[in-house]
Amino acid sequence: MKILIINPFGIGDVLFSTPLIEAIKRIFPQSYIGYICNRRVSELIRTNPHLGRIFVYEKDDYREIWRHSKMRCLVKILAFLRDVRKERFDVSIDLSLNYQYSMLFKLIGIKTRAGFNYRNRGKFLTHKIDIESFDDKHVVEHYLDVLRLLGVDPSKGIAAPKIYVSEESRRFGEKFLEENSIAKTDLLIGMVPGCGASWGRDAGRRRWEGKNFAIVADRLIEKYNARVVLLGNSKETNICEDVRAATNDRAINYSGKTSIEKLIGILSRCKVLITNEGGMLHMAASLGIRTVSIFGPVDETTYGPYPRSADHIILAKKDIPCRPCYKRFKYNDCDERRCLEAITVDEVFRAAEGAIRR
Repeated sequence: MKILIINPFGIGDVLFSTPLIEAIKRIFPQSYIGYICNRRVSELIRTNPHLGRIFVYEKDDYREIWRHSKMRCLVKILAFLRDVRKERFDVSIDLSLNYQYSMLFKLIGIKTRAGFNYRNRGKFLTHKIDIESFDDKHVVEHYLDVLRLLGVDPSKGIAAPKIYVSEESRRFGEKFLEENSIAKTDLLIGMVPGCGASWGRDAGRRRWEGKNFAIVADRLIEKYNARVVLLGNSKETNICEDVRAATNDRAINYSGKTSIEKLIGILSRCKVLITNEGGMLHMAASLGIRTVSIFGPVDETTYGPYPRSADHIILAKKDIPCRPCYKRFKYNDCDERRCLEAITVDEVFRAAEGAIRR
């Protein structure tokens, strides 16, 4: 059996699909699995031994080509589809919540097309689950439900999200330690004051105050002689730089300086990651790194580390009646940020200590 998975989303969503990959390979050990994703996240699954082939589909590239030449864009799309068609997939598992992919895969002859009928966008699917959102359980479990559409029960031996670390990532992790005079015995703590690239203008609603990260970093440096590295994407460099400056230059700002593959190498060297909810939280959890995560408007039951574990400490205010306000893939308008401001420096520091001592 040849199965094609489509997931055009960001870091967390792609990692949430790795238990699905593991389940397919466990249930159908002779299966061949293809995967369609964007270029950035392809580095997360490039080394996954269960994937036969990864197809990179970068929507922004196609939009840019379309803007200059509609004909050239159509030619490029057709070439992509011909490439996929060559593999002769029997089944597609569409996690995109849209109709375009399943429409295209019907055109190229994939007969069984399973996925989510979100807002009646599943009209080209042969097997579909009606959903309004992912609010009732974890995204991992929603993804696994698609296998049930195909008459398969994935519930036994569900794997946690996993990143397979490449030798290149390992070498870069060692290089990072050497260049920053960090001994392998040092307590290295990662911090993510931003929250990732996929939320755009809404990202500020999910960030705990940068000055609070700086205070926690200083306390960890003072008490544990910790080495602290600040991580983020290129658009979060200034956020991390403000935190670094507030620590009297004692933290290392590595934001925006590395690819995902190299970032995996750094994260794999950390003892603990302290982070806002976002993709890097799920990268660390998928690498088996202990985490302390801060959840504001987003529901930790749906988007937190999976499965729940004492290695992953979640800080969220359950007594604020309006949280979580991110539901049905949208935020409610809120400028107060009470759910984040109610989480104190002491709480985060104590959680970090608990993670360090485990």
